[in-house]
Amino acid sequence: MNASIITLTPTELHFDWGTDGLVLWIEELDGTDSLAGQMHEVMDRIAFAIELQTGWDHRTDADTLHPLYGYRLLLRDASGRWNAVRTDETGHFAGLIPLEEMDYEVAYDRVMWLD
Repeated sequence: MNASIITLTPTELHFDWGTDGLVLWIEELDGTDSLAGQMHEVMDRIAFAIELQTGWDHRTDADTLHPLYGYRLLLRDASGRWNAVRTDETGHFAGLIPLEEMDYEVAYDRVMWLD
């Protein structure tokens, strides 16, 4: 039996994030606009960081929700524009909604009203 090993290396993720308890913002730190295409990985990393801070694992506790559930999410892309990050009912990435805003406070207000 012949076996082949294929190693795929995605683009490195360069981002910063933070939250005020209601909105979680993600900011791309390089100019390649590669973060939007890797949002599943970005959100998994942030969820893991939240789990480390809170001390629980949503994967092993059937009564808890995904760590990002309930947050409004904003992504600042390489151009400096804010996008709302849509999630599905489980808290996983479901798409972006371009807000076309450069100002964080305006984007913050807009994302609070999105369904």
